[in-house]
Amino acid sequence: MGEAGLDGFRTEWSPTVADLLIDPAVSFALKDILRTWEIRDPVDAARDARLLAEVLERRADEAVSWIR
Repeated sequence: MGEAGLDGFRTEWSPTVADLLIDPAVSFALKDILRTWEIRDPVDAARDARLLAEVLERRADEAVSWIR
Protein backbone atom coordinates (compact mmCIF):
# COMPACT_ATOMS: atom_id res chain seq x y z
CA MET A 1 0.00 0.00 0.00
CA GLY A 2 2.87 2.39 0.54
CA GLU A 3 6.42 2.92 -0.45
CA ALA A 4 9.16 1.59 1.78
CA GLY A 5 11.82 4.08 2.77
CA LEU A 6 15.00 3.77 4.78
CA ASP A 7 15.04 0.91 7.25
CA GLY A 8 11.67 -0.29 5.94
CA PHE A 9 9.72 2.68 7.29
CA ARG A 10 6.91 3.91 5.09
CA THR A 11 7.71 7.36 3.72
CA GLU A 12 4.58 7.93 1.70
CA TRP A 13 1.21 6.27 1.33
CA SER A 14 -0.49 6.46 -1.99
CA PRO A 15 -3.89 4.78 -2.00
CA THR A 16 -4.95 2.57 -4.87
CA VAL A 17 -8.39 2.59 -6.47
CA ALA A 18 -9.17 -0.59 -4.51
CA ASP A 19 -8.10 1.09 -1.25
CA LEU A 20 -10.45 4.00 -1.85
CA LEU A 21 -13.38 1.82 -2.91
CA ILE A 22 -13.33 -0.08 0.39
CA ASP A 23 -12.69 2.97 2.59
CA PRO A 24 -15.92 3.95 4.40
CA ALA A 25 -14.63 7.53 4.74
CA VAL A 26 -14.52 8.03 0.96
CA SER A 27 -17.67 9.62 -0.47
CA PHE A 28 -20.06 7.69 -2.68
CA ALA A 29 -19.59 10.38 -5.35
CA LEU A 30 -15.83 9.76 -5.53
CA LYS A 31 -16.36 5.99 -5.53
CA ASP A 32 -18.76 6.35 -8.48
CA ILE A 33 -16.16 8.35 -10.41
CA LEU A 34 -13.43 5.82 -9.61
CA ARG A 35 -15.58 2.93 -10.83
CA THR A 36 -16.47 4.79 -14.02
CA TRP A 37 -12.95 6.03 -14.75
CA GLU A 38 -11.22 2.76 -13.83
CA ILE A 39 -11.65 1.48 -17.39
CA ARG A 40 -10.39 4.70 -19.01
CA ASP A 41 -6.90 5.34 -20.25
CA PRO A 42 -5.05 6.28 -17.04
CA VAL A 43 -3.21 9.20 -18.65
CA ASP A 44 -6.47 10.72 -19.90
CA ALA A 45 -8.17 10.12 -16.55
CA ALA A 46 -5.29 11.73 -14.64
CA ARG A 47 -5.30 14.77 -16.92
CA ASP A 48 -9.07 15.15 -16.56
CA ALA A 49 -8.84 14.72 -12.77
CA ARG A 50 -6.24 17.50 -12.51
CA LEU A 51 -8.39 19.81 -14.63
CA LEU A 52 -11.48 18.98 -12.58
CA ALA A 53 -9.57 19.64 -9.35
CA GLU A 54 -8.45 23.06 -10.63
CA VAL A 55 -11.99 24.06 -11.59
CA LEU A 56 -13.48 22.86 -8.30
CA GLU A 57 -10.76 24.53 -6.22
CA ARG A 58 -11.39 27.84 -8.01
CA ARG A 59 -15.14 27.43 -7.46
CA ALA A 60 -14.57 26.71 -3.75
CA ASP A 61 -12.28 29.74 -3.43
CA GLU A 62 -14.92 31.94 -5.06
CA ALA A 63 -17.62 30.54 -2.78
CA VAL A 64 -15.74 31.48 0.37
CA SER A 65 -14.15 34.69 -0.90
CA TRP A 66 -16.93 36.80 0.65
CA ILE A 67 -15.69 35.71 4.08
CA ARG A 68 -12.36 37.51 3.71
